[in-house]
Amino acid sequence: MRILKRILIGLAALLLLAVVALYFTGNQHVLNGIGKTYLIGKTKPDIDDMDYFDLSTIAADHPEPWTMHADYNLGKIPDEYTARVDSLGTTAFLVIKDDAILFEKYWGKTDEQTLANSFSMAKSFTAMLIGKAIEEGFIQSLDQPVGDFLPEFTGGEASKLTIRHLLQMTSGIPFGESYSSPFGYVAKSYYGKDLIKETMKFGVEKTPGTLWVYEGGNTVLLGMILKKATGRTPSDYFFQKFWSCIGAESTAYWNLDHEGGMEKTFSGFYATARDFARIGKLYHHGGVWENDTILSPAFVAESLTPNNVADANGEKCDWYGLHWWLGEHNGKKFYSCRGLRGQYIAVMPEENLVVVRIGHNQNKERVGHMPPDLYMYLDIALAISSR
Repeated sequence: MRILKRILIGLAALLLLAVVALYFTGNQHVLNGIGKTYLIGKTKPDIDDMDYFDLSTIAADHPEPWTMHADYNLGKIPDEYTARVDSLGTTAFLVIKDDAILFEKYWGKTDEQTLANSFSMAKSFTAMLIGKAIEEGFIQSLDQPVGDFLPEFTGGEASKLTIRHLLQMTSGIPFGESYSSPFGYVAKSYYGKDLIKETMKFGVEKTPGTLWVYEGGNTVLLGMILKKATGRTPSDYFFQKFWSCIGAESTAYWNLDHEGGMEKTFSGFYATARDFARIGKLYHHGGVWENDTILSPAFVAESLTPNNVADANGEKCDWYGLHWWLGEHNGKKFYSCRGLRGQYIAVMPEENLVVVRIGHNQNKERVGHMPPDLYMYLDIALAISSR
């Protein structure tokens, strides 16, 4: 009994020492992250983590219900795909054809009103805000220097950094994008309480525009620029310029680093599958919603143009535009925004299709710089729309 007691006291002392060490080394976020993952049976953030964070509200004040396609839900997911779709923990799958809901399916307790974390799909939403700020004159152009808004980025290579570089992921700032390191930038930015402080620890180390590297810190800088340029929070600006204009039916939320703090513009936008599909529809129509120009068609086109900057392997990046992913499948071009665990809004223009998938997992490998499960969802949508 005494031995057991000593062991327990020793473990408690080690735990206390570890906690103290985390605090004094500036890694308090680890404790926050553990409480929101491992202690609830998760190993990383998931789509249903909204209740664990401070949030900003993006109201749905002009709801416009979707039109239902004449063949609504007459099709089904082909049998050869059902096992794989289920194994990846899919919770929602939506197919929009000719601006109407052709097919939708929900799993478990999920339904058309369930909110889910979009993770990095939020990067594309932040890009939309930048486009709108340029259109309204708050930002001069894509090529305006970042230093005009954030004076820390002046002098040397930093003076060459533009908003375009941030949107292209060619900033030359080595934030790091490891999802496995508890001490890396991604963990600190998602679970920490001072997003701006963590982001501003990094500087330009390579000439902007010369290397493509996907890193979320670029999008955080864009959020900071938006706030300074417009005088509004990203959430408020998104509500005014987009959510209120595209018929969103449900209130959305954006994850904050702390109460009243900064939106995690690289992640953490929570909405329903049906409302996410509205973003796809807006882009499919070049920024026009029901005859109203919501976002500059020129900016939409620029967003969907390959940046062609070489990656670390020397391959010119034709799979990424301005915070939007670009691809081709079976001879058909598509573009998408995508997030951790397989959140997708994909548009296949020549088929008049918008596809939304929400779920808990995705394939880790990449084919043509895309998760292979994304190709599967496109195949499913094509099969349903061609029945």
